[in-house]
Amino acid sequence: VGWSAMEFSELFLATTQRTSTYHAASAAASVGALVQAIERADSFGTEAVSDVLATQEFNTLYGLLSFDANGQSQAPSLHLQYDKGMTVQTVYPIEFRSAELVYPMPTWDARDCNMLSKCLTGEETGVCQEDGTCKCDSENAVSTGVGSSAKCVDIPAEDMTYVDTSLLTVGYILFAVQAFLSVACTAWTVYYRKRRVVKASQPLFLCLVAFGAFLMSLSIIPVGIQGEYRYLVDPITGVPTDEPNTDIDRVDAACMALPWLFSMGFAVTFSALFAKIWRIKLVFQAARTFVRKQVGVKDVVSIMVAVIVLQAIVLIAWNVADPLIWQRGVLMEDNNGYPTRSIGTCSSTNGLAFLIPLIVIDALMLVYALYLCFVTRKVSAEFQEGTWITASILSILQILVLSIPILVIVDADNNAFYFVRVAVIFLVSSTVTMLIFFPKIYKLHFLKTQNGASRRTGFRATGQLSTTPNDSGQRMSMNSDRGSDPARRTTMDSDGGRRFSIASENGTTAICRKVAFQINSSVASASQVIEEEDHASTTKKKTQSDTNTDEEV
Repeated sequence: VGWSAMEFSELFLATTQRTSTYHAASAAASVGALVQAIERADSFGTEAVSDVLATQEFNTLYGLLSFDANGQSQAPSLHLQYDKGMTVQTVYPIEFRSAELVYPMPTWDARDCNMLSKCLTGEETGVCQEDGTCKCDSENAVSTGVGSSAKCVDIPAEDMTYVDTSLLTVGYILFAVQAFLSVACTAWTVYYRKRRVVKASQPLFLCLVAFGAFLMSLSIIPVGIQGEYRYLVDPITGVPTDEPNTDIDRVDAACMALPWLFSMGFAVTFSALFAKIWRIKLVFQAARTFVRKQVGVKDVVSIMVAVIVLQAIVLIAWNVADPLIWQRGVLMEDNNGYPTRSIGTCSSTNGLAFLIPLIVIDALMLVYALYLCFVTRKVSAEFQEGTWITASILSILQILVLSIPILVIVDADNNAFYFVRVAVIFLVSSTVTMLIFFPKIYKLHFLKTQNGASRRTGFRATGQLSTTPNDSGQRMSMNSDRGSDPARRTTMDSDGGRRFSIASENGTTAICRKVAFQINSSVASASQVIEEEDHASTTKKKTQSDTNTDEEV
């Protein structure tokens, strides 16, 4: 009964192996007061014990204990409270208080933030709020977590790896250059469409080549369009939310515009080149069988339509089934999980299933076009530009083959990847434009013969072709490259079919059909020249005498 607080605490710990609480001390004091009341009343009667408790004082762990008329304890009582710093303070009675009463009391999250979190002790400090979050002192820091996990972190600036503005400017300049070339060449073709240099090359196909090159160069524009994440990012957590980014629709459209513009531009340009070389092949075959053949646009336009439609079918299927969309992936994060470096690309789940057929189709057509160029390599025409078509197709093939490994190497570097793609697009379109148009422009405006006159339309592969009218219709003669000896001459008369003769050096005449096979490529070209001048020659008056009758067979 006479235990002190220290003695009770030690005895309670030894007996129960637990630290005593005020509940146990209060219970011990109540039992001690009751025992003393029974002893003093010398009775177990309720009324006798109650009278003693109501009128006397008892020495307990809580000090002197007595009760008022209402049976309430009159022992002095201290009211304790944890302050905001989680320190125990006496708040009542006023004469004994150590701190003011805190009201309202902080939430448990706020208490945990103050006691257990890194809000006050981390690299970025702040003040705990009533909701348990941390209000950061730095403007560049944000609060993360609640309660014991609350803290301030510095969100690092994210490197979005956008293409440099200087490189974008270079790309736009290259597009402007190619656009100027395409428009200028188209205007030149239309303006000089009746000149033989242009007419022999078929102005429609020339315009299509220029238009296709312009379409290819137009794909430079969507290559430079970039965006952020598909979904808006929470500025506090750095994690993408479920709210879509409205700007991504523009970038998605640019992603799919790239294969459309380049593929269709390539299809238009290549099909025009392919049709021109196919036209030369048809004339070449006709010449070998000694058959006059006129090849017009309708004879080769089906090739162009087939190539363009085939490309369009693959692109439409790609656009409907699994189009390219903009995706941004995180490359690096800091210690708090915030992205520090990311890269955006156009991708689709099954994009290779559509890209590979496009590549295979274009590659097969390029290879077959090279084969046709090889077959007709001996037909070196002055206006059918077989050599320049071959050079154009070879240039396209070389550029595309070399660009594939380079693109794979620079894939991780966004600036290099952009520049290589732009360079490939520009080189393909500009090379074809210059190889097809510049020789014609040079021939029409700058190339002169030795006497200053413009060079005449015709072939010069195995000989020089010229046409002269005679009394029987049209005759084409070809002088051999072996000097200027008039004794060696081949003639063709339109009224009597095709006849070949060779006048030997001693004047004797012999019929030699074998010459036709030796000069078949020149004959094929000559047939076209005759056909072009047939109408004009019929209106001319007969001016040539029959002095050459002894030279004909």
